[in-house]
Amino acid sequence: MMPLTRNPSSSPNKPTLHPLDPKVVRWSASVTGGDSNGRENQNGINDDDEFEAGELPAQGDQENQQQLVISTKTPEHKTDSWARSKLRSFNFSWRRSRMNSSRSLRAKIHQAALKGDWKTAKQMEDMNPGVLTMVISERSETALHIAARVKKTVFVEKLVELLDEHDLAFKNKFGNTALCIAAASGAVDIAKLLVRKYKALPLIRGSGNATPVLIAARYKHKDMVSYLLSQTPVYGLAIQEQMELLLGAISADYYDIALLILEWNQSLTLQRDFNNETPLHIMARKSGAIGKKNKPTMWESCMNKCWEHIYKKKMMQIQAYKMVEQMWSVVLEVIPENELSNFVMNPSSMLHEAARVGNVEFLKLLTYECPDLAWNVDGGRKSIFHVAVENRQASVFSLIYEMGEFLDYLPYYFDEENMSLLELAAKMADPSHLNRVSGAAFQMHRELLWFKQVEKIVELTMRRTKGKQSPRELFTQQHKYLVEKGERWMKETAHSCMLVATLITTVVFAAIFTVPGGYDNNIKVAGAIESNNNTGTPLYLNHKWFTVFVISDAIALISSSTSILLFLSILTSRCTEEDFLSWLPLKLVCGLGTLFLSVVTMVLAFSATFFLFYGKDTAWVPLLVAGMAIVPVYCFGVLQFRLWADALAALRATYYLYSKNSKPILF
Repeated sequence: MMPLTRNPSSSPNKPTLHPLDPKVVRWSASVTGGDSNGRENQNGINDDDEFEAGELPAQGDQENQQQLVISTKTPEHKTDSWARSKLRSFNFSWRRSRMNSSRSLRAKIHQAALKGDWKTAKQMEDMNPGVLTMVISERSETALHIAARVKKTVFVEKLVELLDEHDLAFKNKFGNTALCIAAASGAVDIAKLLVRKYKALPLIRGSGNATPVLIAARYKHKDMVSYLLSQTPVYGLAIQEQMELLLGAISADYYDIALLILEWNQSLTLQRDFNNETPLHIMARKSGAIGKKNKPTMWESCMNKCWEHIYKKKMMQIQAYKMVEQMWSVVLEVIPENELSNFVMNPSSMLHEAARVGNVEFLKLLTYECPDLAWNVDGGRKSIFHVAVENRQASVFSLIYEMGEFLDYLPYYFDEENMSLLELAAKMADPSHLNRVSGAAFQMHRELLWFKQVEKIVELTMRRTKGKQSPRELFTQQHKYLVEKGERWMKETAHSCMLVATLITTVVFAAIFTVPGGYDNNIKVAGAIESNNNTGTPLYLNHKWFTVFVISDAIALISSSTSILLFLSILTSRCTEEDFLSWLPLKLVCGLGTLFLSVVTMVLAFSATFFLFYGKDTAWVPLLVAGMAIVPVYCFGVLQFRLWADALAALRATYYLYSKNSKPILF
């Protein structure tokens, strides 16, 4: 019979674990219930050993022990078979209990890290030393990774005090350290705690071999990028990483950071990305990013600081201008003059890209030093002014007045489709350009204004190919549908506004004959009071608020009646192409103005009656009513402001079109 004894030695095929492995040794004893010295548990079994066939069953299983004694009288082959089956069952139960205990411990640490519950985590660390450094998730992450992801700063601060540099540099399944995760989440305070403990941590790369500062740039966390840049030595980044960091800062509009990177390495100006583009090519497409170089005045700074968003945008534009100016100066110093055009035009023309998006300050900066660049044409044989007209970029087209030499030669510039500048203006603009203004009527006005303005520049005596449409005929054909759409929009708007004006007229007309307080029909004759039903005066005739009521009601009546007539004239208009240039916008502006005045004065007349009825003791009542009466006035002004502003802008542009001594303005 085979004796049932413990085998203290391990199997020769058992894998050995390093004694300093934090995933095993530092917490294995705690998980299984024993101590680090491998002492026996309550059942008399050493949990650090592996168990094989021939081991004793668990203490307390009296029935099994009794069967063991009886089985000594059975044949040897039956004893071996029975003992092995029992021990296999014991080993399975013991291992399952151990796994459940480990899983429960990991779950508790995970929850404590998610909630930032340091008290619970510290208690578990005291009971099971090393538990805070073990892997607790399928992503191979420790409590530090999880707390950094959910931005539990206090938890991380306490935890970092217990960790060493090896623990801080530990990577998860995807190769990211806790600092990489903090960089992705934008937790600057956590990043400071980690870097303060381990200075070289910003140089340890994460997923995709990216440094933490590059990860922060990809997630557009400006504060994190600024901090990590101050902690990351330039020599620790490759040229391609510096380039990616610069392009990431430009893409996120962090031009102060981009300026700092360029100060480190000005040669990045000439580097090209995977699209073979330089940072200047990318800046050319940043519409509205570049402002004027001059800093705002003291008065402008005070005003801008009242609106922090406006102030930040202004400073961003100044920084962008400085960055482009610095990069262009590097180009002029390094690139020979005979190769400058090739640098600007490849892989695509940065000048034409800037003209396409309306980046006028970029164009001014480049052409100021090199005016000849403005003569370059792209693959379609278009100049920057052809591109400006095609994309309806008024600010870029206005540069033609600052470059007088172009006025004589532009009429003879044709693109590869043999279209002149005027013919480009006659074509229908792209819907994305039309939608810059509201309403089909103002879109038609804008198109007509563009054609008229280009027509003033280009020679009208230019030869026309036989059988080819004239620019004017092309314009009419291209905009036929827009004229119909604009007419329908204008008349629908006028009809709705006239309905409101009619309601106001009806109300204020009736109110003037039903004065507040009624009439005094009693008159005094020789000291006696006689009743006279035919004549009478208002009871509050001499009250100041009655005077306010009468004047407000009269203005409301007159202005609403005028508004009705103006909108009626729009409804009866023929709405030809030329009408969209001046008359229709003028009528709409005047109609909206008088309608708004009627609404204001109607509300004022309504409020005056409350001040008339209530005395000083109850003055809060009319004040409350007047305050609430402002709401419809405010709503009307805010909701219709865009429409009114577009109409005023249209009139202003038309005025400058026909003004002889003024530079034209296209919105």
